[in-house]
Amino acid sequence: MKPLDSLESNAVIEIYREGGIAFIPKLSGPRRVELSGMSDDKRREICQLINQALPHAQEKENAGHGDQRYFRLEIYYASAKHSASLVVIIPETEAPEELVNLWKEAPPDDHSSE
Repeated sequence: MKPLDSLESNAVIEIYREGGIAFIPKLSGPRRVELSGMSDDKRREICQLINQALPHAQEKENAGHGDQRYFRLEIYYASAKHSASLVVIIPETEAPEELVNLWKEAPPDDHSSE
């Protein structure tokens, strides 16, 4: 998968923690990271974090076997000419600590079930 060049302020990242045997909604609920209002440095840091995780990305069919958990990142971004999205699956065991921390610190996405 090609590394991201940058993340603009209109990008939104939804992070899901999925897989495993036990389903605990509070622990598996999506988190939403809106890049609007973040400094350029913070957006660059998040972009680097995603790029650091990309070499560990897997196809969804290969992730989460048995009791293995994984993170699913859905990245949405738009420009004046087009909009796009990217889905990245990272096994929990391969996820950088910073990605786990980003998931833990991001607010829950209360609108995901609407």
